[in-house]
Amino acid sequence: MSDPPSDSGAPTAPGRGRPTLHVGGATVPEETVVISVSGGTILEYELSDEAQDPALTDGSRIEARFPSYGTYNVTAYVDDGSGTGESVDAILSKPVCIAPRPHLSISPSGTVPTGAPVTFDAGASAGDATGYEWTIDGPEPARGTGETLSVSFSVPGDYSATLEVEGRNGAAARTQAGFTVAATVSA
Repeated sequence: MSDPPSDSGAPTAPGRGRPTLHVGGATVPEETVVISVSGGTILEYELSDEAQDPALTDGSRIEARFPSYGTYNVTAYVDDGSGTGESVDAILSKPVCIAPRPHLSISPSGTVPTGAPVTFDAGASAGDATGYEWTIDGPEPARGTGETLSVSFSVPGDYSATLEVEGRNGAAARTQAGFTVAATVSA
């Protein structure tokens, strides 16, 4: 039996574009990743051994979960409709990049008095992070980068801290937590 054609120059059916593999859905550990193909039907597929609960749906999408941060591989054997019957017309491969799992802690916890420093810490995030980006929304917004960020707020109110962690593979994930700044009461 001869090898099926590769995705480099495989013919396509008239009026159809070349099959393309797409990765979507969640890019965080344990969440569902959706791998789909446009311009064809997936006949078979191969995923990295670490993939959990893989399933082919309607011949156009593969759903799977990946246990932890990293880059995994997917290969799909695709019928683009140009041949007769179900034949492999293209072999498409693509990396699936799973982001680090972000973890955000705020200290002190609970209500923070105005003027007191608030420390935001991403040190307990899982995975191989290359960057941390902080966005603090509320009456007195703030931004920063790095594994930790310390800010003092002079305006009371409800705030939201968003942490985005990026991995070496370029995948990023976010988490968010709220906190309250209360006016300092003079005695």
